Amino acid sequence: MSVVCREDIWLALSDLWLDTELDDGRLEAIAQVLRRSGLSRAQLEAIFLYEVAPVVWLNHWSVAGVWSAFDRDWLCAQCQRQLGRGRWHRLRCRVLRWPMTYGCRAEWQQVVARL
Repeated sequence: MSVVCREDIWLALSDLWLDTELDDGRLEAIAQVLRRSGLSRAQLEAIFLYEVAPVVWLNHWSVAGVWSAFDRDWLCAQCQRQLGRGRWHRLRCRVLRWPMTYGCRAEWQQVVARL
C-alpha cells in the first residue's frame, strides 16, 4: 500500500466537482485514496471544505465546466494557497458552504459512507 500525499487527496476530492456524473467505481476510488491517507473523517472534511471546495466550486456553476480532470499543477498550487489562510477564510467557507458544495453534496456523502 503506497503512502498518499495531500496532493493525491486534493486531486481525488476535486473529482467531486467535475461536470460529469461519478459512478460507483469512481466514488470507491476516491474513498480508497482517502482511506489510505490515514487521516480522520474530520481532517478529510476540513480538506474538502477549506482547501478543495474554495478552489473548484465554481466549476459546478459554470455552463462549460471542466469535465475530465483538473490540471494537477494548477489544482495543487491553488489548494496549497488555502493552507495558510486564517479564520476569515474559514468563516468565508462556512458562509459559502451551501453554494460551494451544492453540486457534490450527495457524492461526498457516498464517499464518506465508504470510509
